[in-house]
Amino acid sequence: MSARAATTIRYLRACQAARDAGMPVAYTTDPAWLVHMAIDRRAGWPDDPTLTRGSCMPVAGQYPRRAAGSEYADARRLADAVNHPRLIVRINDCPPRYLARLAHRLTDPRTQW
Repeated sequence: MSARAATTIRYLRACQAARDAGMPVAYTTDPAWLVHMAIDRRAGWPDDPTLTRGSCMPVAGQYPRRAAGSEYADARRLADAVNHPRLIVRINDCPPRYLARLAHRLTDPRTQW
């Protein structure tokens, strides 16, 4: 076993011990996530190009846009706002690709008042 592999395994075991002891983990210290990322990188899958961390099987040699973390986070934020009973979501706040499905749930500022 190479020195780099031994160091990596030692780090993963230390991360496992910390997680098992109840210490908080982040992406870079979660052994399960680290192993998944190592497997994906070994398979040649690209890392998420946005600010979030992850990887995904390439589609046509590129990272799929819908799998990007920032794209998913934006969709999740919009869904939370639309489904909240007291928030007003205006048409201008909605990305065009969701307008057809959400038009009945949005408020048009031109027709208000």
